[in-house]
Amino acid sequence: MQTTTTRAIHAYWSGVRGARDVPDRRDIEPAALRQYLPDLFILEQVSGSAPLFRLAGTRLCALFGRELRATAFDRLFAAEVRDRIGRICGAVAAQRRAAVLLASACGQSSRLAAVEILLLPITSQSSHADRIFGALVPLEPVPPLALPLRPMTQVSFESVAPQQEFEPCPEPSPAALPATVIRVGARDFGQRLRRMLNLRVFDGGK
Repeated sequence: MQTTTTRAIHAYWSGVRGARDVPDRRDIEPAALRQYLPDLFILEQVSGSAPLFRLAGTRLCALFGRELRATAFDRLFAAEVRDRIGRICGAVAAQRRAAVLLASACGQSSRLAAVEILLLPITSQSSHADRIFGALVPLEPVPPLALPLRPMTQVSFESVAPQQEFEPCPEPSPAALPATVIRVGARDFGQRLRRMLNLRVFDGGK
């Protein structure tokens, strides 16, 4: 993992699961993740199709220029890699193992933006890992004029060992994003995350 955000989220996930291989969504406390909320997401595994965004942070939505809730996760990627993305997400849930994706995306220019994506399995209504909790973070600040990003390509995948630990590393501050794209403030996002983790209904959810 190359960013402070993904390392911190992985460490938090490892801490709340304790001796279990996968934590439950009720174990996740939004207040403990306040500074990372704009980059976080939760996916719902859907049988026979790509997982859907149940929740997506403001910075993540701003990167792609739209609200991502209820959107298929693989739609962030180019058509030629979507099947692979679906298989990776299925493996994260089935094998109950964390994974890291590295992908590249063009914005409104030809320059590629490298993005790191952390995928962490969690349970909800049963012992089956039917949710994926994680973060999507550019490795370098993306200029606002380069947004929104186009579908990502050049995906690489790495499974994270259960006991793997990481030393902190410096991370550049994210570039400011257009306010017109940011529809949900960090406080509101935390409230939605809390309601969802506790199986309470929010607007547009199931």
